[in-house]
Amino acid sequence: METNRSFAELSIGKTYRRLRYLAGAALLGMPLLTALSGILSGHSLQPSLSDYYFVIKDGGLPRTLFVMFMAFLGGVLYSYRGLDDRDNLIHNVAGLFFFGVALFPMPCILSEHPDCQPGLLPFLHLPSATLLYLSAVVSVLYGGGPTLKKALMRLSGSETWLRKLRNIKGLSLILMTTGILTFLLHKPFKDYFPGFSWIFWIEYLGFAGFGIYWVRLMWLINAANKEGNHMYSTQPEISQREGAGAPSASREIVKPAAQPEQWSDIP
Repeated sequence: METNRSFAELSIGKTYRRLRYLAGAALLGMPLLTALSGILSGHSLQPSLSDYYFVIKDGGLPRTLFVMFMAFLGGVLYSYRGLDDRDNLIHNVAGLFFFGVALFPMPCILSEHPDCQPGLLPFLHLPSATLLYLSAVVSVLYGGGPTLKKALMRLSGSETWLRKLRNIKGLSLILMTTGILTFLLHKPFKDYFPGFSWIFWIEYLGFAGFGIYWVRLMWLINAANKEGNHMYSTQPEISQREGAGAPSASREIVKPAAQPEQWSDIP
């Protein structure tokens, strides 16, 4: 029975880590892959990632990649179970907004996309995209919450581990905040950079910041689990040696020592 339980715990941990890595890889790579598919189809870089829904008549590969990207991340984040209830809620909400961006395409503007056909409830596209960006920022700010911090505090040199977590959050927040500020302040500069795809690169700063956060967080969790298993696996050996060295008479009157603390892997 213990073997089965250990196997299940190991499988759950691997599943969580795989989901995080897949989310990070998709956030970093899929926007660029979608843009590349449009360029290879003979179209210049679009003003925003959402424009790839209409860039080719009947959608084509760019629309397929755009919708697949949004739906994939929506499924991953909605299915993901966070390190605590609040972490879970943040990512589930972000997953719903990813679905919203895929389900409700941007408004069909014939002057920009002559062959476009209006999609489902296009007025919901911008709110979905905005709330998606903000929920990603909240996810990075939360950074696993008290549960992750509590686990890191059990390690030797806990302040170093907590500083690493702050650095992970800090870099991603800088990228994502830069995207927000650029969105708010870029309009006066549009005339100086004609044809520059402002919104696309602003969006990519958000996706990249979120993706880098996932990948670096997984590196931290892997290192913390390795350190924790090393630290706490030596405790039973120490307890056994101390017990074996005690006099037999003492062993009869002394209460058994408490069970050594174990490390539980951060999933």
